[in-house]
Amino acid sequence: MKTKLFITAMLFYCMSDFAQVQLNNGPELDNDRDNKMNRMLGGDDNSFYCYRIRSKGRGTSFFVEKYNKKSLKPEFSKEINLGEEGNIKIEDVEYAQGNVFIFRRQYDKKADKMTLFFQTVSSAGVVSDQLKEILVVSADHYEFVDFDIFPNPSATKFIIKASHKANKTDKYKTDFILMDAVGMKKIWTKTVEQKLHSGGGIDVGDMIGAAFFGGGLKGDVEGLGFIGLYLDDKDNIYWGYNGLAKTSNDKEKRYRLNLFTLNSGDQKEKQLELTFDDDYLVGDIEFLKTNDNEIVVGGFLKDVIERKGRDLVKCGIFSFKVNLTSNSIAAKTFKFFDDKMLTALESNARRSRYFKYKLDYILPVGDATYYVGEQYSEQFVRSSNSGYGGGFGTSNGNWTYEYQDVIIGKLNAKGEFEWITNSPLRNAMVLANVAHVFKQYIAVATTKNLYILNDDHPKNIERYAKADFEPSDLKTVRGIHGSNFVCNVVSLSTGKVTNRVVLMKNEDYCFAPIQERNLQFVPPSDCEIFVPGKDNTIYIYTEDGGRDRFATIKFD
Repeated sequence: MKTKLFITAMLFYCMSDFAQVQLNNGPELDNDRDNKMNRMLGGDDNSFYCYRIRSKGRGTSFFVEKYNKKSLKPEFSKEINLGEEGNIKIEDVEYAQGNVFIFRRQYDKKADKMTLFFQTVSSAGVVSDQLKEILVVSADHYEFVDFDIFPNPSATKFIIKASHKANKTDKYKTDFILMDAVGMKKIWTKTVEQKLHSGGGIDVGDMIGAAFFGGGLKGDVEGLGFIGLYLDDKDNIYWGYNGLAKTSNDKEKRYRLNLFTLNSGDQKEKQLELTFDDDYLVGDIEFLKTNDNEIVVGGFLKDVIERKGRDLVKCGIFSFKVNLTSNSIAAKTFKFFDDKMLTALESNARRSRYFKYKLDYILPVGDATYYVGEQYSEQFVRSSNSGYGGGFGTSNGNWTYEYQDVIIGKLNAKGEFEWITNSPLRNAMVLANVAHVFKQYIAVATTKNLYILNDDHPKNIERYAKADFEPSDLKTVRGIHGSNFVCNVVSLSTGKVTNRVVLMKNEDYCFAPIQERNLQFVPPSDCEIFVPGKDNTIYIYTEDGGRDRFATIKFD
């Protein structure tokens, strides 16, 4: 039965910032309990799509489903048949122009060839029975090939990034293939002599080796390499790359952030060094195209200077505006976390060494722009097992994650960070063997407010009511059941949380920011966990022990 919940109660009340948030639960869905949600995809004005995986016994099945936005009921569920041949993997699933695109790779070990194909599921539920080849590369190891697919903002085209080398002694190169989502065909291919793996400077084989044989990955290795890509609606490509600075040495690694631009009409990329007042490590970046001649690059920065007695740590947020005509920096600004901000983040000069920062959104509202990301710690906890007779032993373990706070920065019309603030978040999780960062929250901006939605511990609601609550008093969500799904209303002018609304108690149906825990099928780290709709409405997914349903949330 469809239920409706209208929320007006709040713990912090401000007449000028009074916000209404309305949640509507859809009907229970009659799905197989083993048919797990992997990710929600986009859609049109009337419907949206989802990608599901069912693993039971020895078999695994893959499904694309379509749902009606008004009724929140399914319109079809279509299985994607991978055939009988081995070494096939679904690389990515994207929605564009009325079709769901399934990108899949297949490795032929005998021929040392990796092939990337795609097939489609139409809005009418027709699954194409023909695999269309995108490219074939030579590689004598599976991990020497790395694919990524990026749609443009209007979802009319894709850029396929294929970074690969033929063998261990070969040098990496990266092919960019532009594909038309309407005509479903390749437009052009361009090649750069760079290793642009989605894991930065790390091979997949290194990640697996680190997990099974030794305690994780070194931060100085992780800092190198590719950290983000953007395809604009004019078919131009932009990507970020961390390179070693001239001041770097064996004792102290220093990095420089570079922006590379490959215009649609060019064969050679352009490089621009994005300089700060010093050399900092940038973990990842986001892009915002403001007009044909400018692009904004934003993210978090961090610097750890190792010294005897106490290391010096600087963390902050930055924004570069780049003039694309002259390939020069038109404006730049960055703001470091002060002691007040570090205290609010339950951090300090010592603890911040172990935190990482990931920017998820750049949201323009009026004449201001809001940068939203998350703070988290990532640690490999090893459990060793000795071999027979105390001889050779291997090391297994888990990756543990502590997500602590959503960080928001306001860039005003003058191009300055007016303020940086935080919305408390405390979520913990454990992953076996392989590291992976999940987005733990949803950020939505309207002309009135910024809304941060996430799971929260029920005891934290009482603590927020105290004006002088200590961040260290906050409880951490370690299991979704028993938590609350909350909406934090953030003032666009001051950055203060003016209202906290419990949208739903996670007692039966729960909001799960992690849809798929099986790392064999894990969705990308930047994958959204909601679908946007019209008139400040979003669609979310909730589940309970195999049962599931969708819900809408409308903001004022």
